[in-house]
Amino acid sequence: MSRIGRLPIPIPEKVTVKTEKDLIKIKGPRGEMELTIPRGIKVEIGDEILVSREADTRELTRLHGTIRAHLANRVQGVSDGHSKTLEVQGKGYQAEVKGKILEMQLGFSHKVLFEIPNGLEIEVKPGQNAFTLIVAGNDKQLVGAFSAELYGIKPVEPYNLIGFRYSDQFVKRKAVKTIT
Repeated sequence: MSRIGRLPIPIPEKVTVKTEKDLIKIKGPRGEMELTIPRGIKVEIGDEILVSREADTRELTRLHGTIRAHLANRVQGVSDGHSKTLEVQGKGYQAEVKGKILEMQLGFSHKVLFEIPNGLEIEVKPGQNAFTLIVAGNDKQLVGAFSAELYGIKPVEPYNLIGFRYSDQFVKRKAVKTIT
């Protein structure tokens, strides 16, 4: 039995969960999300959501915990939402949101423009020689994918710690190279 798949998913007060054949609809204060359940996986809804599988085949064993995790992420997304925080260090680095476009000056000869996907909100908090980007939304996968795309522009380098890094990321600072 999957350790993650066995765990029940608590349903917050303001969230409603409905099933229609192999489709689960989750509705909450932040929006509505759906998840298609594959054959062989059963979902029971009461005070909490329980996920089980019909057989112990290799494919169903793999799907059991994954489906439970996707359901839990969607329940949290429609009730509280998901967010990732990126810290950007660098002299003269700036960012601002103009409508659905994130415009950043990151030390390149040009401005870096990113179109913000539907369902995401970007907040920019300026600082001295740095700024913080908060990517928030209902869909955990979309928040993580967009954050990773931003991180890939200019990952933090270990000598001067310049570039993008996640707020919970630890970067070991390296000593400056010297000639002996």
